[in-house]
Amino acid sequence: PTCCQRHSQQQQQQHAYLSAMVKLLKDVQKQLTPEVAIKVTTGLMVAGGGAMLAVPKRMWNLFAHGRPPWEKVEKSADPDVPLEPDRHHKQLLRWVGFMALSMAGVVTKLTLGDDMEKNRKPMCEVLAGVCAAGVAMDGVVMSQENPGQNENATIVDAAVGGTLAAMNFVASRDVEDE
Repeated sequence: PTCCQRHSQQQQQQHAYLSAMVKLLKDVQKQLTPEVAIKVTTGLMVAGGGAMLAVPKRMWNLFAHGRPPWEKVEKSADPDVPLEPDRHHKQLLRWVGFMALSMAGVVTKLTLGDDMEKNRKPMCEVLAGVCAAGVAMDGVVMSQENPGQNENATIVDAAVGGTLAAMNFVASRDVEDE
């Protein structure tokens, strides 16, 4: 084949690939309703917030040391980070947990009743924005020379927040049928 024919074949393959991806995304979007996105998001808020409220010392392992909450940390990798949280850090984690639980409660109350369907897409837009702002905050933390949060925890937080932002954004859009 000539150069032009190869280029034409490549364009056709790219078009077929992009068409398949658009179809896949539309299929996903049909399954990803606002109700599903809200339940997943608030479920994670409740799980994380409840853990921060109930076991702040364990959650310190995640935020300060980048280790799973259930894992015992024997030695801090950063000499500036205490092995255990002091009473102020424990209380701060409890407040963050309380705020996450409160936000989940408000979101649920405003969106998940039978008469609340009209609020679901706008709430997904709000949740997408909140989660995206969290990812931006993680970007600021990652750019700092001596950040106040462990790098592993920041990466996990950014990945989860980015996924939730994208999921809620997609769920807030109208599905276009062809």
